[in-house]
Amino acid sequence: MIHIMDDSSGISLPVYENENQDKDRAIVRIDPEIMHRLNISEGDLINVIGRLNGTNIICLSLLPSDKNKKIIRIDSNTRNLIGTTIGDTITIKKVISVNDKDDKARKIRITQVADEISNSIIITGSCINFEKERPRIMEFLKSLEKEVHLDNNYYKCYTSGKKTLGWDFFEISIDTRLVQKLIEIHPEINKQEAITLEERFVLWLDAKIKKRKLDYYLKVSEVPYESVNGFRLNPNDYRDIEDMENMR
Repeated sequence: MIHIMDDSSGISLPVYENENQDKDRAIVRIDPEIMHRLNISEGDLINVIGRLNGTNIICLSLLPSDKNKKIIRIDSNTRNLIGTTIGDTITIKKVISVNDKDDKARKIRITQVADEISNSIIITGSCINFEKERPRIMEFLKSLEKEVHLDNNYYKCYTSGKKTLGWDFFEISIDTRLVQKLIEIHPEINKQEAITLEERFVLWLDAKIKKRKLDYYLKVSEVPYESVNGFRLNPNDYRDIEDMENMR
């Protein structure tokens, strides 16, 4: 249940964990209907108020899998900042810009976050011990950046929180700017036997990492937002128990 109050009081919503693809991003997600009631648009600032504190943060709409849920998804850093936990109820309000300088700064930050969200290829993988393998994966990803003379950490690697029959599942997020640079010096990427650029890149990436005698069963999970006007899930990423037993 949501509690709609007057404009000065805001709206109360239960707190849920953020999605994996929003990990380490300074955003929250709420239902588009709630955004409409607050008279805010995608990327506007809202004020989130917890037990101890309040802060302004960029607001985006919930993903299709959360359609019609009257919740707010918040990352752990923001929850700690405002003094709230999953399951608590917090208050959200629309933020009114006090001057042009604040509005300009907000728009710059929105652009940065929008780029971060919309321009990444999300790849799933699996291994026996993710904590042990993560440094190797990060070292490999860093070597890709060095190949194209970048040094901006255009990649992330984090656990998906899933375990099956002793296998740890993880995700790799790679900015498409890094992918484009790699294509420039590795034209063989576009020669891989797959339909989409993302799939061709992951096939190339999987073969390249296997040359280091590593195998993480990499597959495309999500493609850049603007490519499909919404995140697309690949059903091939959902492996059943028989698949996992065969791989083991």
